[in-house]
Amino acid sequence: MPLTRPAPVRRGAGASAGLDTVSRVCLLLTLVASAAVTWYTLGRPADRQRLTALTSGRGTPVPGLVLDLLGAGTSFVGRLVLTLAALVAVAVAGVLVARSVPSDAPVLAPAAPVAAGAVLIGAELRGSAVDAVLGVGCLALVLTELLATGQGRGRGGGVALGCAMTVQPALVLFVVLLWCTRARRRALIAIAVTVGLEAVAWAVRPGGTVQYWQHLADRVEYLGNQSALGVLSRLGLHGLPLLSAWLVVALAVGVLALRRGTAFAADGQRLLSAGLVGCAAVVVTPVALPADLGWLLLAATGRVGRRPEDRALWPIVAASAALLPSHAFNPGIEPVTGFLLLNAPALTLVVTAAVLPFRRRADPLWRRRRTAGPTPRHPWGRPYLPLLPARLRPVSRPNLLLELLLIQVGYGSYTRIRNAAPDRVAFAVEHARETYRLEQALHLDVERAVNTWALRHDWLMDAVQHYYKIMHFAVVLGVLAWLYVRHPPRYRTARTVLFATTGLALLGFWGLPLAPPRLTPGLGLWDGPENSPDSAPLGAFTALTNQYAAMPSLHIAWALWCALAVVTTTRSPWVRIPAVLYPMVTLLVVLAGANHWLLDAVGGVLVLAAGCLVQYLLTGRRLTDREGCPAEPGR
Repeated sequence: MPLTRPAPVRRGAGASAGLDTVSRVCLLLTLVASAAVTWYTLGRPADRQRLTALTSGRGTPVPGLVLDLLGAGTSFVGRLVLTLAALVAVAVAGVLVARSVPSDAPVLAPAAPVAAGAVLIGAELRGSAVDAVLGVGCLALVLTELLATGQGRGRGGGVALGCAMTVQPALVLFVVLLWCTRARRRALIAIAVTVGLEAVAWAVRPGGTVQYWQHLADRVEYLGNQSALGVLSRLGLHGLPLLSAWLVVALAVGVLALRRGTAFAADGQRLLSAGLVGCAAVVVTPVALPADLGWLLLAATGRVGRRPEDRALWPIVAASAALLPSHAFNPGIEPVTGFLLLNAPALTLVVTAAVLPFRRRADPLWRRRRTAGPTPRHPWGRPYLPLLPARLRPVSRPNLLLELLLIQVGYGSYTRIRNAAPDRVAFAVEHARETYRLEQALHLDVERAVNTWALRHDWLMDAVQHYYKIMHFAVVLGVLAWLYVRHPPRYRTARTVLFATTGLALLGFWGLPLAPPRLTPGLGLWDGPENSPDSAPLGAFTALTNQYAAMPSLHIAWALWCALAVVTTTRSPWVRIPAVLYPMVTLLVVLAGANHWLLDAVGGVLVLAAGCLVQYLLTGRRLTDREGCPAEPGR
């Protein structure tokens, strides 16, 4: 692909008029959150030690010298200086990206400041806050060079990039990008600024530069290092083989990223161009920290896939790799997923910079939009309902990989939030006793009779335990797969109801800790002589450890969801009869195993009703609708 002079860049919507009201509100909220988290994390002992080492000349010479001159050696001044630097970096990056988004994607403008703040906050929580501020600061400096300076005409061109390279030398790839796009004067100025600043830092603190490279060498084997060097070292390479393999990967990824970045800059996709080269810079640098993954979010503006339904996959994958820890989407299939997910950000960076076939603006598929699904009704006759616009209410079959990713990340987040609910045992047991007394007053206390009957038969209790552990997930996944393959219009409605129901159930887990009957002392209810149903035969995927989150019962909510989804989709009696019996059997199982109160089941029904209501308000479609929605035409 030849390196050609870029065509004039078409500015994004709002570039000349500034940010709209929504973008300004998002930017303000992001700055408040960034300031609070940055100030808090900089107070941690490890970050105080890192700041002290930086200002005393041990590592990262130029930033350390600047911070020392500003008096950041003291704890309070250092926290204040870095907090202000973080706010400036987030504001600059957010505004520049918001004003440079493509004109046909205005929804990205409000997300730009939120994304910049998310990179900073996520990096601070997962690693060193000092390094996070420096990383996001470099991102803002490079964006200033590429998006604000102009095509070689602005004064001071090259200074911002030169300052960024004093912190991350691998950003020299952007000098090559400027040279290839005929902004050679700025490229030379950037090199001169870097050399000058490094020379001054070395003259003031000769040992600082040496310590910087020693510090990098010590951190190559850091477990969270997502550069190519870190991944290769985790593969067991050392010495000369490690350096040789790293140089080969760095050269290949760097060349491909620069060629692609130059081409997309000429195509007017400046954010994508910056993202590709930035991803390559992270790959070739010796140590890559969480804040360095922000380049993935810039590359997420590129479009991949033939169908409009496939386009959302890449941005979500990029955002997940940049912002989420690997265990958030770990299905627990070891040892393969352990290695792949540990290095998922690095692999995503390489694929982004060198492989992904992003589309050009002249491609006919660039502007192809997803056909909106029909709105069968306005809920309750209100013209402002449903809440989602037509383009966000499709009925066609979604991308399979995207659905699997959303299900895994969603369930992983649900599990961690559920387990994070405080185990307030005393409150949970007291609430359980109150629930039991209420059931007695209403003559609904059937748990003892059902549990006693099941305990008389060992084979029955064994079947109850296996049913409780396995069917809860297997049936739900089976119904989702069946709807996805055979009834795509119904799949979207049912999936949204399931997600909303599960999310709303978290409110009950946090607000009303409740012990199940088997963990309520004095009632004589238990779950069998052996093999507690709390064990997880399917590995980490089913390991729910918070035993005091019984209200509402998601076993009942999910079982009833399965029944409604199947009964309202098919007319075959051989399928509908088992579907109707499934929630009844599940209710018997949870009572027989003393895992839920009868009122927990009532709570499960109510939370499912709330999930259906959320879906109805969003799309105007109901889970119980029998009429099929037409598939997307022309797909």
